[in-house]
Amino acid sequence: MIHGLIAAVISNKFPQILTQSYNQTLNISDTAILTCHVENLGYHHVTWLKYDPTTTTYLPLTVSEHVFISDARYFVSSYSTSSDSSYWNLEISNLKLSDEGIYECKISNRRASVSIQINLQVQIPMTIKPSRLYVEPGSSVELDCIIHNINTSSITWHFSSLNHTHKLNIYHYDIYEKFHNDKNTSKLQLIIRHAQPYHSGLWTCIYKRQRRSAKIFVQKGAFQYHQQQRLISNNRSSSSSIQCTMSLILFALLVGHHMTHRI
Repeated sequence: MIHGLIAAVISNKFPQILTQSYNQTLNISDTAILTCHVENLGYHHVTWLKYDPTTTTYLPLTVSEHVFISDARYFVSSYSTSSDSSYWNLEISNLKLSDEGIYECKISNRRASVSIQINLQVQIPMTIKPSRLYVEPGSSVELDCIIHNINTSSITWHFSSLNHTHKLNIYHYDIYEKFHNDKNTSKLQLIIRHAQPYHSGLWTCIYKRQRRSAKIFVQKGAFQYHQQQRLISNNRSSSSSIQCTMSLILFALLVGHHMTHRI
């Protein structure tokens, strides 16, 4: 860092942050590495702050490599790539939902200031099963929306018709929801007792800004048609595999014949 200090004094330039503001989305329990690439730091210090919506101000987390909060999951890693170029990254291990927010990497003095903002979003692993379903009219349908690592009842189902002409109330008498809570897993089950063609469409499970969707096709002969298409697809794959195997066998025979002829 001595070379950086000399360069800053000679050039009389204020430091620059080369990293642009950006959004980062990670899963809960992941490790976040918020990058801040600095040029010409000199004798200045890099400060990491987090926006506090309750006070509408940025609260300091770190200055240089010193962490000012008691949470051991927060850490600053710094390294130089040249005499005037360095990285000051804020690392947050074992992400929690409370870590979500806007972080700021800042360099300032009484005369000038530069900063970037990083919007960190923490999402929860979320699955929907099955994601595509072909059923006969009158069949019973069950869709499971599963959210891991959290207990919550803030899950909702939304429906969009394939032909966009029929608006369906998902609280219709033949549709109901069943909520399950087991340890750190939450599941909202959508059940359609007697599926009809107007149930065909996109069923979307939503938790906050996260969503997963499943397509349901309800039509007479839909299941048989789907099975036939899968069979055709499997046959094509098998045929291609057989053709490839035969080609390799023929190639091996030709090479063997050629080698025998040369001997």
